Amino acid sequence: MAPELNAWTSMAAQAYGIYAGVNEALKMTRGKHAVAKHRAEEVRQEMIMMTLIRLFAVLDRQSEVSLQSAYRFLKQPNALDEVARCYSGGREAGSGTLSTCSVALDKFLSVYRAVDFKSFGRIQSFRNGQIAHIVWPDAEKAKITYSEVEAMMRACCDMAGQLTLMTSGLNDWPEERLDEAHREAYEFWLAAILADADGRLKVGDIAAVSDHS
Repeated sequence: MAPELNAWTSMAAQAYGIYAGVNEALKMTRGKHAVAKHRAEEVRQEMIMMTLIRLFAVLDRQSEVSLQSAYRFLKQPNALDEVARCYSGGREAGSGTLSTCSVALDKFLSVYRAVDFKSFGRIQSFRNGQIAHIVWPDAEKAKITYSEVEAMMRACCDMAGQLTLMTSGLNDWPEERLDEAHREAYEFWLAAILADADGRLKVGDIAAVSDHS
């Protein structure tokens, strides 16, 4: 379960990171008139909706592979022994392994319990209405804010990383992909918009920018 959840969470984190980077670039170029801004706005919309769709996947209560199902397992009395055995590659876990896994397990449970599932539930209500076709204004009607989406996204990143650590000993943190995607998207779109606004982009360059996401 842990590898799949880490991979899915990383994809959601990358989508949110691109959204956040584009959003920051647009804020920094207010007042600038450029064709590239229209494509940037489209990418921003696409990425926030992709984030929501992927958040549903990793937090789905009914899925056997989700952070909710992981939470239910980790509450069990024998959970620490089970994950420590995974950490040790099937061997009996020593005191150091048990300590590391215990810290990661407690962190997972703490982060999970702090998630605002009321906000998630308001977004999730759209799943029965063809979630792939909704747009951000529809989500806004459910009174979901971007800050709530970011909080849920970063919580999922933390939980997926802790789950990976306690079951394998590997440090693989989806939040790093979020931050990297944010930086790269911001730098790319800021440069593209400024160049376009200053007349330094040719028609072919603008077409190339339109294909970037």
